[in-house]
Order: sequence, then C-alpha cells, then structure tokens
Amino acid sequence: MKRTILILCICFTFLSSLTMTAQTPSTEQAKKEILQVVEDTFSQGALNALNYEAMYQGFHPDFAILIPTETNGLFKLPLATWVALVKAYKEDAQQMVSGVRNLEYLIDVLDVTDTIALVKVQYFRAQQLIITDYLSYIKFDSRWLAVSKVSKDHITNPLNLNL
Repeated sequence: MKRTILILCICFTFLSSLTMTAQTPSTEQAKKEILQVVEDTFSQGALNALNYEAMYQGFHPDFAILIPTETNGLFKLPLATWVALVKAYKEDAQQMVSGVRNLEYLIDVLDVTDTIALVKVQYFRAQQLIITDYLSYIKFDSRWLAVSKVSKDHITNPLNLNL
C-alpha cells in the first residue's frame, strides 16, 4: 500500500512538472506580448510620447477608465474621450512645455491566466510615485487589448485633467 501511494505521488509530481513546463513558454510569450502592448499603446500612447493614435491598437473599443466618485459611484471615461484628452494635451503648447505627462514607470505586477491578464503599473515624476494603474487585458483572437483601468492618484490631479 505504501509503495502504491509512493508511486502515485511520484507520477503525480512528474505529470505536474510536465504540465507546468508546457505552460511556461506560452505564458512567457504572453507576458512579452503584453509588455509590448503596455509600452506602445499606454506608456508611450497616453503618456510620454503622446502617440494617441496607437491607443486604438491596444485598447478595446468598449474600454473605460473607472473612477470612483464621492457618492460611491463610478465615473466611466470611455476610450474615445480619453484619446481626445490626450490629443488636446499634445496640441496645447503650454501643456507640452509643462512635461506633466513625461513619466518614468515600473511594471510591478504582470499576471496572466490563459487569455486574461492583470498589469499593475506605477508612474513616477522626479522619483516620486504619483499614479498606480491597474489594467485588465483580454486576448481577443491574437491581440491583447486593455478592457479597463482603475487608478490610484498619489497626488491631486497628477496629469492636469479637466474632467
């Protein structure tokens, strides 16, 4: 009986390690793809390079930023409105000189489960943490797209938004 249990444990451990090994390459590839999407369409799209056209490549058309209100509700900022805000910022010479959207960032969490992912990004200005963003991604066909974003501002209105 002990021998049977030992053999079963060894077999289970062996099969588990095969399963984990089989998942690792696809998970690692997914992480690389997501990191590229975050860089191209979020960090350089909505911020830094202000490449607002690229935002449409990395965000689902139904994407929204979810912002808690003082009455325990949610304000939803849709993608088109957000892109318009970024475009207006880029076209405003005074805003551009301010450098408010030139940020350093750190991807603190990148968790992938099959076709769903969560990314936590921390944004810094002059080495001070000013924003923590949580982005949810879903893989549609062969593309990772952000479907929602929830933020924590560590300073008041860090991006000078007029909502």
